[in-house]
This record gives sequence, C-alpha cells and structure tokens, in this order.
Amino acid sequence: LDLLRFQPLSLISRIRMGIMALVSGFINDFSSFETITAKEWIIKYSGQEAWQKIWEPLIKSKFDTDSKNISGTWIWNKLKLRGTSRGKNLNKEMLGYLDGAFIVLAEKMVQKIIQSGGNVLLDNEVLAINKNESGLFDVITRNNKASYDKVLFTCSPNILSEVLQVPSGTESFKLCYTRFKETLNNIKYKSNICLVLELSQSLSPYYWITVAQEGLPFVLIIEHTNLTGLRDYNSHVVYLSRYLDKSDNLYPASDEEIIRVFINGLKKVFPDFKNENIKNTVLSRAHFAQPVITPGYSRIIPDIITPVEGLYLASMSQIYPEDRGLNYAVRLGQKAANEMLKNL
Repeated sequence: LDLLRFQPLSLISRIRMGIMALVSGFINDFSSFETITAKEWIIKYSGQEAWQKIWEPLIKSKFDTDSKNISGTWIWNKLKLRGTSRGKNLNKEMLGYLDGAFIVLAEKMVQKIIQSGGNVLLDNEVLAINKNESGLFDVITRNNKASYDKVLFTCSPNILSEVLQVPSGTESFKLCYTRFKETLNNIKYKSNICLVLELSQSLSPYYWITVAQEGLPFVLIIEHTNLTGLRDYNSHVVYLSRYLDKSDNLYPASDEEIIRVFINGLKKVFPDFKNENIKNTVLSRAHFAQPVITPGYSRIIPDIITPVEGLYLASMSQIYPEDRGLNYAVRLGQKAANEMLKNL
C-alpha cells in the first residue's frame, strides 16, 4: 500500500515495481540474472523511472562508486529476503532481536569452547601463518607463536592473502601458493563507518531509515530502541552508518571530524535536532565490511577447502547468494566444521 501511494512514481511504475518485488519471492534459481547488473535487471522489470528515482539512489548509497557494477543477484536476494520476513501480513515486516545483543551468543560460544578443552585468545592479532616442514601451521600472533595441524581462517580472504607465508620448496610449489594468494584478492570490499548515538530524545517513530539523498555523510539511520524498546538503556540508541572505499577522504579522518560531519548531516534530516540531546557517542570503522557483489560473483568465491592442505576459509565473502547475516554465518561455520571433521 505504501508503494501504491508513493506519488513521485507514476502509477504504472508503482505497479511494475510491486510486481517485481512480489515475483522475486517466488524465484529460487538466480542463474538467469547472476551475470547481469542490478541496473539492467531493474530497468527490464520495473522501468527506467523506477531505477532513476528509487533504485539507483539506494544502490549508490550502499555501494558508492561501485554501484553501477552490482549483480542483479544482490537486489533479487534483498527483495526475496524482505518478502519472506513479512509472513502472512504483507504490510508488516517481522524482525527479531537477540535479548542482550549478539555478545550473549559470543560469550556462550566461548564458554562451550573452554568446557570442551579449547582456549580463546583475545586481543591477539594474527601476523603470519606459515606451514612448516613437518606439515604443521605456525601461527604467529602479536603475543606468541603456536603450531596447529589445521587452521580455519574467518577474516576476509584479503587478510589471509597478507598473513599466509609462501613456504620454501620448488618453484612450481611456490608458484601455486602465490597464485592462490592472488585469487584471494579478487573480491573487493566496501569499508564502513558507524556512529552510535546515545540520545535523551527519540529522533523518529521509525526503526530503519535508508537515506538516498546525495550530500549526506551517512546512508542509514537506525533507531535501535524503536525495535527493542528502551529496556535497560535509559536512552534512545541510534546508529548512523556509511559505506565507502577505504581510500575515501572521510575514512582516515579523525574521530572528532567524522562525528562533527555526521551530526551536521543529521541536522539536515531532523532540523530540530539539538546537540544537547547527545548523551554519548561511539565511533567505529571496519575495513572489510561488505563484499562488492559483481556480475558472475559465484565464479570468484573462494572454497572453504583451500589448496593448502589443512587450511580452511570461512568468511562473509562466501555467503552467497544471500547477503551478510549472523544466521548465515552460523550456517557457514557448521559447513566449515563438517569439512574439517571429514579430514581428521
């Protein structure tokens, strides 16, 4: 109903766009649009007007300079996912929240690992992984060095390429390692800046606002407490998120500068917003935040079982055709664990 009332689009464009969204929920084989761009797919089924007024600004807000080379699979999956989350009531999307946040799940995993005889090392960045002559992996971290018979790497493939060392051996052997490391850099990522605001007053009645207006420094306004309620927060919690290239001038800017830019942008969306409403701010950056899903993406996804015997890879770049999500991460983790168990 919201779409049918959306006056900036002509009636025919609204109808075509609604049909595209509904039909997407019934499509399971995405191979027919995996090799075309989202732009081509959307224009074909929704028309040029819907692309220019709705989809182009939205996709650009997510992928920035890479927006023109996003696969049709990505937008199909978004439509399919949102359709299935509405259940029987097409007017309302059903969303859930893990009580206590994802840290509850992480802490439970740590507890289970320790109970099973394992160990969890925190604040211990991996600097190098080297397969030694005995066939074990020497994992060198900031604080120590340890050897393992198997390694499951769960960061981005790009980071694995940086830390995986080419061992000694024949030239052809070393060449295999080098080529594998090169393939790990085939997938491009968008970085992310996220500012969390703790506010004394609510911004709006909405949980999720996608910002497609050019010139604003963020693309998402998520008022978390509109989903969870105030609970134990005693504040209104808002996330401001921006996807960008790491080379963007904003990414390396100081925390103070980014916060200033974001707050000024927020005042353009909510002119009545006052700095006095801000109780606290938390700023975070992530280099490898979102894989860029290009046409033919399935051909460049790395396998869980790498060419290096005993080395396994499970990262968000391998979640496809779905997009990132903790439920998909759990599924991928189970799949990786099963592969490792097969080769004990």
